[in-house]
Amino acid sequence: MEMKRDMEREFIKNRLDEELSALHFTKENEVLRRTHPRSWKERLTALWNKEIEVPLFPLGASMAVILTVITLTQLQSFMDADGSLEEQRQLIEAGGNTYWKDDYEKAVASVESDLQS
Repeated sequence: MEMKRDMEREFIKNRLDEELSALHFTKENEVLRRTHPRSWKERLTALWNKEIEVPLFPLGASMAVILTVITLTQLQSFMDADGSLEEQRQLIEAGGNTYWKDDYEKAVASVESDLQS
């Protein structure tokens, strides 16, 4: 059994060697220089040539969390600004109607300036 397996392997190896005998690897030195750098320049090039695998799910989840935090922060600051603006404005009643005090004062000033001109 073992001998038969060895004979099959030898046959396959010989067949593969025959089929690939016409092919010659010509850039052996370049590949060795890239895989085993000797100088600092070659090492730096090898460092920049690394492939980085980034899993998409954790990256996407972290980006979603960051965008959510930024959006909520902006929304909260917008809501706080609106709340403080509304707290400064006061409602007043004049002639049976309700107005914002600053709008009413502008309207009264406009009417008074028209009457004086």
